[in-house]
Amino acid sequence: MTDMVEAHWEDLRGKELRYRDRTWELTGDVDVRESGGLLGLDAREVDDVRHGAATLYFGIDDPPDTLNTGDLGEQFDRLERTKRHQYLLIETAGRTYRYELQRLEYE
Repeated sequence: MTDMVEAHWEDLRGKELRYRDRTWELTGDVDVRESGGLLGLDAREVDDVRHGAATLYFGIDDPPDTLNTGDLGEQFDRLERTKRHQYLLIETAGRTYRYELQRLEYE
């Protein structure tokens, strides 16, 4: 069974990113799963008049090097895009965590 902690990061709300040729606006609602190794970010589609809902999943390569799920707070730093990947960067005291966008699931 996967553990999950729900959080709301206000600094994420309204941020937009492109994925699969669509623009997604983040709501700020975050599900922290797999002891911090996977983040599910709720999003709404901007390009479609129906504004479909989905969850964008960001994962980290080294699961032991993850957020402390017992002390999440609001730690969003920024979204980052390279030619091939998109990342969510989380900053805590003395650490920066880099989560890669891995998949999308429609609601």
